[in-house]
Amino acid sequence: MIEITQEIAGRLASISVVETAKDMDRVYEWLERASTLAVDTETTGLDIFSPGFRIRTLQFGVGLDAWVIPLEKFDCDRDIVAAVLQDRRLVFQNASYDVLAIRKYYGLELDWENIADTKILAHLCDPRPFREGGVGHSLQELTAHYLDPEVATEVKGSMSRLSRESGLKKAELFAGIDVWNRDYLRYAGMDAVLTYGVWRSLEARLAEMQATIPEFNPSLVRYEHEVARVCAEMEWNGFRVDPAYAERLSAQLQEEQDLWEWLAEDEFGVDSVNSTDQVASAVLEAGYRLNELTDSGKYRVDKKVLADLSEQGLVLADYVTAAKAAKKRRSSWVDKFLEGRDENDRNHASIQPLAARTARMSITGIPAQTLPSGDWEIRRCFIPEDGNVIVSCDYQAQELRVLAALSGDKNMQRAFAEGADLHQITADASGVDRKVGKTVNFAYVYGSGAGNIASTCDISVAKAREVISGFERTYPGVKRLSDSLQAQAKQRGYIVTPTGRVLPVDKDRPYAALNYMIQSTSRDITASALLRLDEDGFGPYLRLPIHDEVVAEVPEEFASYGAKEIAQVMQCEFRG
Repeated sequence: MIEITQEIAGRLASISVVETAKDMDRVYEWLERASTLAVDTETTGLDIFSPGFRIRTLQFGVGLDAWVIPLEKFDCDRDIVAAVLQDRRLVFQNASYDVLAIRKYYGLELDWENIADTKILAHLCDPRPFREGGVGHSLQELTAHYLDPEVATEVKGSMSRLSRESGLKKAELFAGIDVWNRDYLRYAGMDAVLTYGVWRSLEARLAEMQATIPEFNPSLVRYEHEVARVCAEMEWNGFRVDPAYAERLSAQLQEEQDLWEWLAEDEFGVDSVNSTDQVASAVLEAGYRLNELTDSGKYRVDKKVLADLSEQGLVLADYVTAAKAAKKRRSSWVDKFLEGRDENDRNHASIQPLAARTARMSITGIPAQTLPSGDWEIRRCFIPEDGNVIVSCDYQAQELRVLAALSGDKNMQRAFAEGADLHQITADASGVDRKVGKTVNFAYVYGSGAGNIASTCDISVAKAREVISGFERTYPGVKRLSDSLQAQAKQRGYIVTPTGRVLPVDKDRPYAALNYMIQSTSRDITASALLRLDEDGFGPYLRLPIHDEVVAEVPEEFASYGAKEIAQVMQCEFRG
């Protein structure tokens, strides 16, 4: 048995590292007295579904006592993991990762009813990321705030230090470091100690919020764990990639990129369309003007500038735009789909159920939320299993409907009830076209000002202010809601959503309160729909949540029925 100690906040943590099968007897004896464990794993990498993925160590503990088992050194490692983890209350930091890793590598399914995730608890306590003035949600950030900033830097930062010293990337370091390396074992064991300590601190903070903020809803704790469970199941399901099609599309996009880059060089001498200096120089030499500078003092040749130059007849702008678009479509999407597929040609999206301050979800791996909505060629990379079809259901004008419900504005509610064109109503109120009216409707929700509206719609700032005033006259209830939320934010520093979620609002940005309220409430409507779908047996068919949309895969003979049932389950009434 290897014994390692680590001081934390003036106390001594003890890490016991199992070396032999005989040492396991002490582990099992200790476990007889432990009903709740903080648990963590060290693996060969973050991509659970990649070839060669394996779990290297299992660490767990209570209070200041932790154990580390180098699983790769034991033949009966699956039995060990089962004996330690099953039928106990388990505390994880970012539970979805470890739960899926254990399921993938050992075939063991853990019961989410017995799981507490400190990342979820931290988001409910303070949803702001560290860069926005919050506590943060990583174990290092939480350790620094709640336990010991020195340990957060020295222990949690030790792998980054070893990475720099060895010249290896962190992924390479974790995959290949000697499992008996004491710094590695200290890092592993302290993860259990820190997770347990952070968990106790977060539980205390949640109790304090319940006592001091009457609107705070403690049932959000269980609710968010259920949402995480359903999202983890979608990650596990994955989405099938059509490799033959994707490879052809990648080659086609490479050819397009090469053609546009060749034309830019042949006709204008630009051998790199990504070089701001070269493109700007070629534009000026061609007799066109550039009027805007970047912060570094260079001419601005971004997408908007290129679009303006294209309208003026400069074909170089078209070449540069087309070359960049082809490269982005290929490298950011198609090639990533091919690189990320598992042995069964499936991509497994990483779904973060609590990503933004408002709890809005994010997806990586399959960046469904950023895929071009009108670009069928990219989406065609994903196909159903044989005999299945893909179905999709979304909420119509979700955020504006939520705004109508929360504000109680009679005009907006009547427009929805009668099926009237909300965007045209806003446009008519100020004598602008429907496109401007639509922009203002959403801009008001997002807290965007007259300057941004003017730039987007190519109108004057004065006209943008006029249209905003027209919106507020047409929907006075919305203005009252916005003013009320701003007043709450200024007085309390936060607002509370209808689900009982506490959302801090920055002192210098009280106008963001309305956007936070709408976005967070909309997210919870979609998240609640996911739970209802799972409860009704649709869990195995779900593939992705995309903002207000749910994508599923169902047997072809039940496609029409399945789509209608999914829509019916998703449908709900919110404040009328």
